[in-house]
Amino acid sequence: MTNIELLKGLDTEIPGWVLQSRLAERGYTNIWQKIEGLMSDGLIERVMRGWYCLGPLLRTRQPSLRYLACNVYGPAAVSGNLVLFEAGLIPDAVASVTAVTPKRSRSLKTPYGNIHWLTVPRSSVFIGTYAVKDPPGYIRATTEKALLDQLYIIRYTPQSYSLWQAFILEDLRIDKDALESLDLTSMYELGRTYKSPKIIKHIKWFQKYLGIPNK
Repeated sequence: MTNIELLKGLDTEIPGWVLQSRLAERGYTNIWQKIEGLMSDGLIERVMRGWYCLGPLLRTRQPSLRYLACNVYGPAAVSGNLVLFEAGLIPDAVASVTAVTPKRSRSLKTPYGNIHWLTVPRSSVFIGTYAVKDPPGYIRATTEKALLDQLYIIRYTPQSYSLWQAFILEDLRIDKDALESLDLTSMYELGRTYKSPKIIKHIKWFQKYLGIPNK
């Protein structure tokens, strides 16, 4: 059996245990040596310990940085500035992928781009998210959830409404018109899961800015 035949049928993103099981089923005893050989031949690429991707010769699509963000250091959900940009709330494109996790914050450089994992309370990780079905799929925050995640992660807390406006509109560069599209009811419900006075204060200021009575 050739190495190409050996890897046939595997997804582009490969958990280490899947690769090890495939090699064991094919009768390989020195599995780690075989994995090193596959990497040397460019047939697989190591993303991090325990995760690999098919090499360019074998894959039919590019590895999904978003799928990797949700899985290689899971549980995690894509959120933050990437979602805010794609929703039209901020003007600048984002090259890396940010995901939120209950685990300790960390970053990872991969051959396909960078991933940043940022810590939010465990109760907040998956509330306000949904599954993106396009292969290989990933978990993504709603716009409101991504904004709250970003505000939770930033340590600065404005001490007045005027400072808050400058922070939101000038420092974070949130689009004024896009603010009008936010679902404040959803933000209020999501905000409670952070158990953070800072987040509640932000939501009240959003309500004031949009002329919505406080709950």
